[in-house]
Amino acid sequence: MAFRQFFQDQTHTYKGGFLNSALIIWTEPEDGLGLFCKQKGYLMGDVFIIYGDQIDDMIRRLIEESGALNRLRPDDTVVIKPNLVVSRPQWAGVNTDPRVVEALIKQIKERGVDRITIADGSGMGYNATKAFKICGYTKLKNRYNLQLVDLERDRFVKTSPAVDGPFSSLEIAQTIVECDFLINVPVMKAHSETLITCSLKNLKGVMPRAMKTAFHGRNLHRAIAQLAGVVSPDLIVVDGLQGDLSSETGRTPVSMERMLLGHNPVEVDSVVADTLGYAPRDIRHIAYSADAGLGNCDLETIRIRKLNRPTRNERFTPPVHFSKRFPCHIRAEGACCTCMGNFIFALERLQEKGMLSNRIRFLIGQKAEIQPEKGTVTVAVGQCAAKKSEADIQLDDCPPSTRDICKSVSSVV
Repeated sequence: MAFRQFFQDQTHTYKGGFLNSALIIWTEPEDGLGLFCKQKGYLMGDVFIIYGDQIDDMIRRLIEESGALNRLRPDDTVVIKPNLVVSRPQWAGVNTDPRVVEALIKQIKERGVDRITIADGSGMGYNATKAFKICGYTKLKNRYNLQLVDLERDRFVKTSPAVDGPFSSLEIAQTIVECDFLINVPVMKAHSETLITCSLKNLKGVMPRAMKTAFHGRNLHRAIAQLAGVVSPDLIVVDGLQGDLSSETGRTPVSMERMLLGHNPVEVDSVVADTLGYAPRDIRHIAYSADAGLGNCDLETIRIRKLNRPTRNERFTPPVHFSKRFPCHIRAEGACCTCMGNFIFALERLQEKGMLSNRIRFLIGQKAEIQPEKGTVTVAVGQCAAKKSEADIQLDDCPPSTRDICKSVSSVV
């Protein structure tokens, strides 16, 4: 159940007050959920950070310190929404670690809740049903008597977003709409288009594949803000054990040894952006969400509670953007995550072999365009780009594999 609805339904449990000219209502101390700004419409709870690699202990302490599960009732239906982008053996740093989800399940079951579902929809070219098995979620299902739902096979409910943006309606999985308590468990990592991806963008997995693809073909940043105005998780637990700093689907995970917990995705993602070396307003979907009144992205006013001290780097330096890393021309606009991930892997392999130069030009995405030029070779990567161009090489798979991209370029170099 969205926090906004929860506060509307449970106003008898709160006291009223004024802070900075905005009406504030807050929970009784035992609820531990923080402040709710009625004027702005978002929860102003703390963002908790804990460092280490002892997952069960870290999750337990986060839950106990925050009181995040105090309002759970035994008959509640809980949905845990991880980030399962890929369904391949090399998923570390890309997909949510099942050990984090298992530690959460233990905490939920300690509170007498048995109706627990793990649900997600994967990236293009992959599927969550396979990811459940490859990543170990099927074992969790059998061990704890859970439900696993591939949201792309779910029914969907249409809703009209209140936030301005490119879509007049959004489709949300029925499993998400009907649950009593939604836990968003994203991975803290880089993204080729949005620079970072965490709790806000992880919500894309609750929509059908066609709509996820459409997000990339319109204004992805504003569309994410629209989605955030519709789906409001009850709890966010960020898997920051390891994440990729160069790509959302990368194969080069970096050890980070931390987890974050919060209730407001704008505030959580603002702290994550800072951790990964960006100002929150540099991340456009965070800025748009904040401007729409969905949360606060001012690090000076977000209450950050660190439960211990880090043993390694507390903050990271963002990598050079892919468009500046390689000695070739790249026109990328409106490409999905999987297509971009495979493309970047291919560029890295081609660069290692010395096969990239200024005479090679790449198009990728639904809106990528480039003018013909003599003496160059144009490569359209992916079905979307191939449909809209007269490139010398057209890779119209959806998505094309890293191997096929490398093979095609190698054939003309």
